[in-house]
Amino acid sequence: MVRRVTPAQFQAIVRQEEARRRRAVNEYNAAARKYNSELKRAIDAQNSEARKAKQAIDRYNREARAHNARVRADRQRLAREISRIERETRASQTSAVQQSTLSLHQAYKVVDLAADANDWGAEGNQLVDLAETEAANSAAVANVLTGAEAAANEIESTELTDHLSIFSEDLDNRWRGALFSLNPQNPDAARHFCTSAREIITRIIDISAPDEQVKAEIGDCSLTAAGRPIRRDKVRYLLERRASNHESLEQFVDTDIDDVVGLFRVFNDGTHGDAGKFDLAALHGLKGRVEGAIRFLSTIARP
Repeated sequence: MVRRVTPAQFQAIVRQEEARRRRAVNEYNAAARKYNSELKRAIDAQNSEARKAKQAIDRYNREARAHNARVRADRQRLAREISRIERETRASQTSAVQQSTLSLHQAYKVVDLAADANDWGAEGNQLVDLAETEAANSAAVANVLTGAEAAANEIESTELTDHLSIFSEDLDNRWRGALFSLNPQNPDAARHFCTSAREIITRIIDISAPDEQVKAEIGDCSLTAAGRPIRRDKVRYLLERRASNHESLEQFVDTDIDDVVGLFRVFNDGTHGDAGKFDLAALHGLKGRVEGAIRFLSTIARP
């Protein structure tokens, strides 16, 4: 049976239906706006992540290109410097500095082959790159001392920023004092510089590899006559702490320190002239060689 309504009731029903429809439309529109807003946020977040990923990829590619360029440059420099030494040694008797450089180069080649044959990880590969730079620096200063090439780095500036201060402020001050003494106007420049530099290298090792800790960690460590672990075992301790204790790398680090210490002996023999018996190019070469060695050692020994 059809329901009978008055006109007023009919108008009320129409208004109710219209209100219901408006609510439905408003609810739909609100849901649509919410959905679109959430979708936009999701798309924006996705786009933001995509931009970040692209930036990270671009940054990695830039760094990879720069790294590869440095590696190529170091490899070319090492080959160039070793070639000069080999030409020099064919023409005359090999000097102690040249022989030490050639020994370090051989140690580096063993490291390079070992790293190519095994996965040393990012940390190990960084040390391999630094080892290559060390071998090239050693060859460069050997060539400077034979007059085959003039060094170009500045004495006053330094690439060692926080490399030494992370061990102690005293070491950082010693390095800056060593640079200050390495002046052509100082007749004892080489000796002063070498004394400070040798102390810095020794202190980096001793601070980072305390005797008792080395004895505890390296069960078969060899001791000096004074009962202290030998330097080679301290180097092993430092490399093990970085999870980079590869025998060839351990041998290279020890040989590298020997090479620098041998260079100190050569420069300490200079006792006359405006800067010992060495000219400005030789002092530049000495500074560059020692700076690189400290950077290499501090990378291995850093806390």
